[in-house]
Amino acid sequence: MNLMTPDDPGRSPAGPLPTAPDSAERSRRYYRDGYWRDDDLWASLEAMARRQGGRPALIDGERSLGFDALLDEARAVAVGLHQQGVQPGDVVLIHGRNGIPATLALLACACLGAVMAPVPPMFSAAQLGVICRNARARLVLALGDEREVAAALEGVRLAACGAQVVVADDYPAEDGCLTWSSLRGEGALPPRPTDADALALLVYSSGTTGAPKGVMHSANTVRYAIEQRARMHGVGAGDVSLVASQFGFVGSIVFGLLAGPLLGLTSVLMRSWSGDDAVRLIERHRVTYGLLMPTHVHDVLASPLLADADVGCFQRCAMGGLSRSRRLDVRQRLCPNPFPAYGMSECLGFASCTPGDDDEALLGSDGHPFPGTEVRLVDDAGAPVPAGQVGHILVRGPSRFLGYYGADALSAAALDREGFFRTGDLGRQGAQGTLHYVAREKDMIRRGGVTIVPGDLEAVLYGHPRIEHVAVVGVPDERLGERACACVITRDGAPLSLDDLRLYLEAKGVARYSWPERVECFDGFPRSASLKVQKNVLLEWLGARG
Repeated sequence: MNLMTPDDPGRSPAGPLPTAPDSAERSRRYYRDGYWRDDDLWASLEAMARRQGGRPALIDGERSLGFDALLDEARAVAVGLHQQGVQPGDVVLIHGRNGIPATLALLACACLGAVMAPVPPMFSAAQLGVICRNARARLVLALGDEREVAAALEGVRLAACGAQVVVADDYPAEDGCLTWSSLRGEGALPPRPTDADALALLVYSSGTTGAPKGVMHSANTVRYAIEQRARMHGVGAGDVSLVASQFGFVGSIVFGLLAGPLLGLTSVLMRSWSGDDAVRLIERHRVTYGLLMPTHVHDVLASPLLADADVGCFQRCAMGGLSRSRRLDVRQRLCPNPFPAYGMSECLGFASCTPGDDDEALLGSDGHPFPGTEVRLVDDAGAPVPAGQVGHILVRGPSRFLGYYGADALSAAALDREGFFRTGDLGRQGAQGTLHYVAREKDMIRRGGVTIVPGDLEAVLYGHPRIEHVAVVGVPDERLGERACACVITRDGAPLSLDDLRLYLEAKGVARYSWPERVECFDGFPRSASLKVQKNVLLEWLGARG
């Protein structure tokens, strides 16, 4: 792998993951079975774009860009990057929003052989400083709004890493900064390393439990995840995809901005999220596919525009983290084929369903592992658990990450001896071999020696006619250790009593020991930058309520 070494000032001190005894054979198998290939991302992008010609590749507000122009502009930006001293293997930090400039920046990195490091626009200057320093970024592209560009500039100052900065065209350029429109060049590029196993993409976490971690991926790990999900969902050239997830996360970068050019999709880009805007874009551009998170689904279904909008074109959608009842709502009101989507930054989107799966899988599971991906469910001692029992989810496959950037010890701790990634999730295997996510290990509730699984309780409570959203957390208890508390958002905004909740759970046959002993109503839940409910913050809110 083309990883950075400590004695190179432009490279970060990251090493490859410790290898399991069969890792070389496993890599050969991935190549033999067609999951991995020798060509890099740019070669794949270029081949697909040339087949699509002038057909729209990107739609960004009122501007669109064809596939042929996309190649030309990305190459011009790559030349500009090289003229600013960026070499193959150097890290380019991209701080911005879903749009044509940010997409061109990603593709330019692929063209040059540089490492793309996209960062969400809401990251603070302090977070950006840590990331710049960790990645030893050679160049920073600050392509967001005025406030976001200012945060990026402050982050570079904090990092003191000497990175060249390029700012959005509508931002007053400071001394030493270039503007985006000036970052174009003509001429030859240096020979591009075409190692498809080399570091190509760095995805940084939001750092809610510590400093942001750089998750390393290659062309092969990224391309496998994109292609396998597309095959499972029946998506390909000619489809129109809505890119709704926030820039900088896997949902937007891998399954949005890179997936579009790789698969020949027309990508409709959302710079910022609005349920009403999503409905308008689906109808106007005849969107056929997309990836939506629970918050997106809630906002679209709650949009007053949906009832009268013509969204019959929206035939397939990947949706993460939805309950069975919510998936039924989606099927009836928005999209006839809502597919589960399970994965994480360290192992990109490795499970889903196909249109041929039955409703038990489509509506009640998190899907089947992608071909070539292995999933294990084990107990605390590492022994396999029987189907139907909850265990720790371990995964190994062609989309597994290369390691954490510049953090060898953390990388080694993330894997077991056979190269399986410890996801930190708990789940069970269904009767059809499907995967069922249950909870994060840290979210399990332990009440007087009995374990309560929040995910199981939440799945039942989502069927309550008055509950819009629910999160079950364990609140500290001096005698029992923890007690379950149901945090709810009601559909009508009116309070929901504990007695109401218990009557419902009794009617559903839920064991009494797992019933919540407290219920608290909220107008909204705290969410991370990637829209996940922050249960640790919920616990702080509950503590403040007493």
